[in-house]
Amino acid sequence: MASCSGTSPETRDGGSTLPEPDPPELRKYTYEELSEATHHFSNKYRLGSGGFGDVFRGSVDGEVVAIKKLKYINDEGPQNKLDEIEYLKRVSHPNLVKLIGYCYEGANKLLVLEFVPNKTLRHHLDGEEDVLEWSIRMKIAIKSAYALQYLHEKCKIIHQDIKTDNILLDYEFEPKVADFSLAKFLPNIGSVGHITSVLRGNNVYADPEHGIQRVSEKSDIYSFGIVLLELITGRKPLSESDNIANWAKSRIEEALNNKKYMDFVDFKLQGAYDEGEMQRMISCAAACIYEPSKTRPDMKQIIEILEGTIPMEGRISLHGGAHIDLQSSLGIASLQITSPIIFTYQELAEATNHFSNKYMLGESGFGIVYKGSLGNNGIVAIKKLKYIGEEQSTSEFEEEIKAISRICYQHLVKLIGYCIEGFNRLLVSEFVPNKSLRFHLHENMRETISWSTRMTIAKDIAKGLTYLHEWYKPKIIHGNIKADNILLDNTFEPKISDYGLAKENVDLSDSYIPTIYNLKGNSGYLAPEYINDRKLTDKCDVFSFGIILLELITGKRAVENEGGFHNSLSIRAVPLLKRALDKSNYNDIIDAKIQGRYNEDEMIRMIYCAASCVYKPADYRPRMSQILEVLQGNVPKESIWLSNDNTYLYHGAPFVHTK
Repeated sequence: MASCSGTSPETRDGGSTLPEPDPPELRKYTYEELSEATHHFSNKYRLGSGGFGDVFRGSVDGEVVAIKKLKYINDEGPQNKLDEIEYLKRVSHPNLVKLIGYCYEGANKLLVLEFVPNKTLRHHLDGEEDVLEWSIRMKIAIKSAYALQYLHEKCKIIHQDIKTDNILLDYEFEPKVADFSLAKFLPNIGSVGHITSVLRGNNVYADPEHGIQRVSEKSDIYSFGIVLLELITGRKPLSESDNIANWAKSRIEEALNNKKYMDFVDFKLQGAYDEGEMQRMISCAAACIYEPSKTRPDMKQIIEILEGTIPMEGRISLHGGAHIDLQSSLGIASLQITSPIIFTYQELAEATNHFSNKYMLGESGFGIVYKGSLGNNGIVAIKKLKYIGEEQSTSEFEEEIKAISRICYQHLVKLIGYCIEGFNRLLVSEFVPNKSLRFHLHENMRETISWSTRMTIAKDIAKGLTYLHEWYKPKIIHGNIKADNILLDNTFEPKISDYGLAKENVDLSDSYIPTIYNLKGNSGYLAPEYINDRKLTDKCDVFSFGIILLELITGKRAVENEGGFHNSLSIRAVPLLKRALDKSNYNDIIDAKIQGRYNEDEMIRMIYCAASCVYKPADYRPRMSQILEVLQGNVPKESIWLSNDNTYLYHGAPFVHTK
C-alpha cells in the first residue's frame, strides 16, 4: 500500500523537509458516543450538508470537532474499510482538514474531523461587510494548491470534489481543504494505485472531459481553476444566465492581453490588488479550465506560476497544447525561392489570344483568370486584375508582388511573374489542371471525391494556411478562402490560389481592390465579425476554412439559393452537428455519396475542427496549426472543442454571437 509519509513537498512558509513522525492512532468511536456529542444529530448543531452527508458540530474528549455523518453508501468490491482508515491516518498536511477518528457500525459510517472555525471560502467571498483582501485570496490559492499537490503526488489521492465550499478557513484565514478523506480505493492502474471519491457536488466544478477518459488528477485541476475564477471575480460559480467558465472566457482574453479588468475582477476589491499576482492567477485559471486535460498544468506548475518562480507562459500554454514544430510539420526545409519574371502586356495578351473568353478559367473578386501559353514557361494561369484606379502607385504594387513571389510552398499556387504597364496589372501563376474543389464536390456528376482524398485535401489546405498565418513573416491573411480558390492537380493535391492580395485590418470594401468578397456569391464563407464591421483578421480565414470542412463532410454547398434566399451551410449544419456531437449520430451529417465508406476517427476529428472554426467566437477560434494537429491526429480533438462548447450550437448560430 502506498504511503503518504516521508518528505513533505511543501517548502513555503517554513515547510519542513525532515521525515514526518509516525502518524497518531485514530480513535474508533461508537455510534452512541457521536450521537450524544451532537445532541442526536440535531439540526441546531448542523454545520452544513453535501453530497456525501451532513456535518455536525460536536464535542468529544473535551475537544470541539466536526462529525460527518455519511449517507449510506453500498460497499463495492472487497476493499477493507479499516485498511482505508489506516491509509488515511497517514495523510497529514497543514492545509488539509485532519482526520481524528471514525465510526463504522453496520450502515452507520461517520468521520470525526478537526473543527475549522471560520466557515468556508464561499461564505467569505459572498460577504458584503468584511471583504476578503487580495493578499488573503492569494494565500488561500497557493496553500490550497500545496494541499492538492500533496494529495496527488504523495498520497495518490484524487479529491474530485474541489469547490469553495470545501475550502475551510481558520481565524488566520489559513485554508484547510476538506472532504478528501471520503476517497475510495480504485483498482491499480499499472503500478500506481489511485484513490478517488465518488463524483459529487455541483457540476460547474466537474471536468467537462469526465466520461471521455478515466478520472485523473487533471479533474481536480479543472475544479481548482473554477476556484481561482471565484477568487478573482467574487462571483458564484453558477448564475441564472450562465456558469462562471463560460462567462469568463472573453474577459480573460482582455485581462491577459490588454490588462483590462473591468467587469471581471471582483469590484469589492476596488482595485486593491497586485497586478502581477492577478495576471498570474488569471493565467493559471485559464490554463486549468480551457486547456484540454492532457495539456493542463499539474499542481506543481500551478504553484510555480502563482508564486512567480517561473514565467506565466514558461510551462503552460493558454491556447491549446504543446509547441508545434512548424518547419517539421509543414515540410518546408527544401523549398526553393526564385525571383518573379517581368512580362509585357503584349506577351500576356498574345498568350491568351487577346484575353479570349475561350481561354477564360474563371472570375473572382480580384479579376478574370485566363489559361495561356508562354513558350519556355509552359502553360500558365494569367490573372488580369480589375481596374484599380490610381490609389496605389506602381512601385507600391510592384513591392507587394515581389513580396508575394517570396511565398513558396507546395500547397500554394506559385507566382511565376507579373506585368505592370499603366493601369494594366496582371499576375502569372502556375497552371493547376484539375479544376477546383467546388467543381469536384458540387458539379462533377460522374464521380465523387473519396473520403481519404477529402481528408488529405483538408490537411493540405490547413498546411497552406498555417504557412501563410504562422510561418511566413509578415503573416499573410488570405481573405477569400472558398472552394473555388482551392485548385486540384491531377493527383488531387490542393493548391490555394488568390493569396496575398488582401490586407490585414482594413475595410475590404474600401481597399485598392474593389470588393474582394462578392457578398452574393461568397456570403456563406464570410466570418460574422467581417459581416458586422468589415475588419479582416486571420480568424476570418479560420472561419472560412471551417466552412470548407463542412462542405467536405456533408457534400453540401456553402450557400444554397432556396426561393430567392441564400441559405448558409453554417446555419443548416447546426442540427446535424448537434446530433453528431451530443449523440454520436453521424448518419445525417455525412455526405450520402460516401456513406459507409469513411474512417470514423478521421471523420469525427474533422467534425470537431469544423465546429471550432465556425461556431466559436472569433477570439476563441483555434489557430490553423492547432487545427492541423487535430486533423493529423497528433493531439486530441477535445483540445479545440470540449463538450461545454456544444452550447455554441443553437438556432441562428454562428451569426447571433456577434450581436
